[in-house]
Amino acid sequence: MKTKFLNIPMALLLLFSGEVLHAQEKDLSLSEALAMAAKGNKELQVQTLEEIRYKELTREAQSRLLPNISANAAYSRYFDRQVIFLPGSFAGTSKAVQDVAVGGKNAFNGFLSLNQPLLMETARRQKQAALINEKIQKEKTTDLQSQLAFQISASYFSLLLMNNQLNLQQQSLSRNTRALEDTRALFAQGRSLKVDTLRSFIAVENLKSSISYLRNNIEVNGIQLKRLIGLTDTAEIKPTDSLNVESDNAEFYTLDVALKTAELNRHDLKLQRLSVEQGEKQLSASKAERLPQASVIGQYQLQAQADNLNLGNYTVPRTSFLGLQLTVPIFNGNRTGAQINQARIKVRQEKIRLDDLQEEMNAELAAIISKWKEANAQLNIQKATVAAAELSYIMMNDRYKNGLSSRLELTDAELALTQGKINYLQAVYNLKVLHVELQRSLGLLKLQ
Repeated sequence: MKTKFLNIPMALLLLFSGEVLHAQEKDLSLSEALAMAAKGNKELQVQTLEEIRYKELTREAQSRLLPNISANAAYSRYFDRQVIFLPGSFAGTSKAVQDVAVGGKNAFNGFLSLNQPLLMETARRQKQAALINEKIQKEKTTDLQSQLAFQISASYFSLLLMNNQLNLQQQSLSRNTRALEDTRALFAQGRSLKVDTLRSFIAVENLKSSISYLRNNIEVNGIQLKRLIGLTDTAEIKPTDSLNVESDNAEFYTLDVALKTAELNRHDLKLQRLSVEQGEKQLSASKAERLPQASVIGQYQLQAQADNLNLGNYTVPRTSFLGLQLTVPIFNGNRTGAQINQARIKVRQEKIRLDDLQEEMNAELAAIISKWKEANAQLNIQKATVAAAELSYIMMNDRYKNGLSSRLELTDAELALTQGKINYLQAVYNLKVLHVELQRSLGLLKLQ
């Protein structure tokens, strides 16, 4: 009786644990993965914060053109009175220069100062360069989103491919396991050779090895995909999309059209053009160091001195002024010249990078379009191969049932059919990845 009572909670535990294990899979479509990455990807979060930081750098650069107002206050205790030097005749002595102790031992001083730049070309051009830097960060964010969309899509398609391959391999394993059992039975009856049994056994073991390898790759790929989309859930990802090429196969670009589209939309090209423009603005800002600067300056000052701290008896004289300050740079040790040469070199570097990027883009698009044509050709070949392998398997199965062929021939036909289906899936996968790669190269791929 005790055993029966113990078996009840054990059965319940197994039932609920089976439900828990079943709940460890998380259904996920590609669109959902991309939406999750837009919010959860850590690299994208860092770049978004960098974009905000550069907005603050723009505000900092702009502040040099705004009024600078400051208030200062100070108290000093002099143990010896301050000394000024006067001509002896002024101090009533025969000395040429006479030191005279003046002021109180307690000194209070407070002032409010103003500095408003009127002409500061360096600051104005640096502000323009900062605005371009802000645009650069926005383009970097957009470019990173496009790269992430490609990485996530490629990883998702890989997961789809491996899951489909796993299903095919498991079906093949089931069929080959039955074939092995039949071969063993025939061998026991003396109607089959030992080598046939050995060959069936090797086929089964190879399939088990392939299935184990695929499962491990699915787990690793799932971990990488979860990192890309910022998913911390421990559940295994189950892709819900399917490998099909109907929508992808209908879209095709000639090289001329692709190049024109990429010129208008590629984020890395826009980014590099902005880098050239930013370098030119920085060169202009360096040249502006040689220009004069003008500012309005002003000050309002309160001061008091006495030997005691009876603040109520202090007199507080006021001093104020408003004026114009002009600064003309003459020589600073060739620092400005060196900065100008550095900026010129930087502009040349960025222009060379832009030319190289355009050449790389041309080669990349030409290669993708060439691969696209080949992938379509391979897809058509694999379709025909699968159809032929299915027909061969059906015919061989009928021959085997009628005793006209051996189990070994049927096993070979089954393996050819499985391999043909796997090759077809690989061709579909290649076309899907090329489609996403083409969209990224054209600058049309977005995270959302």
